[in-house]
Amino acid sequence: MRSATLLLRIPGNWIGELSAKCNASVRVLKCVPSNHTTGRSLLRIELPDNMAGHLLADQIKELGPDCHIDLTTIGPGKHVASVTNNACLICNALNEANCFLDSATSQPDGRVNWCVIAPRTNNISALVDRLKELGCEVEITSLRDQEDDGPLTFHQEKVLRTAYDMGYYDIPRTINLGDLSDKLGIARSTLNVILRRAEKRLVGQHIGRP
Repeated sequence: MRSATLLLRIPGNWIGELSAKCNASVRVLKCVPSNHTTGRSLLRIELPDNMAGHLLADQIKELGPDCHIDLTTIGPGKHVASVTNNACLICNALNEANCFLDSATSQPDGRVNWCVIAPRTNNISALVDRLKELGCEVEITSLRDQEDDGPLTFHQEKVLRTAYDMGYYDIPRTINLGDLSDKLGIARSTLNVILRRAEKRLVGQHIGRP
């Protein structure tokens, strides 16, 4: 497997526009294509000016009229959103190239940083070509073997990153294990085991224990 980091400017992308317009930080925690034109995403959105949740939802609907949003406020200026996009050309591009969007993070200038996983390098090349055909500006900033990522399995790292981004490791926590399991669609007991095994591996590596 290969992983790549892409820096994109996507025409008409509401995530980039929200970041530039409202000084928001948007991170895609999970992305699931439903079909060739529809995608569902789990997002964490942070706003330095503590915009109220209903105003944020209205702003997203204005920027992305094809989106349906379910927004939850988890702290001052911090929100988790489940978004269904009914006109997602990007989802189609990912499907065509046999690539998977691992995560995406907005940039202050309206661009979006993507982490993409694919079976081979030519899949990533096909995705880049398709994105350019759709009018996107694309820059590949890194390309590497997925196996070089570290001591965790891909699934462990994905779950651990999502738990971190959603506030599971905040002090105080902004999401508990039960709510996190609901958001991820993973049984609470299974999620607990995944997190504990990942934590043990990281701690063991840090203190020099196998």
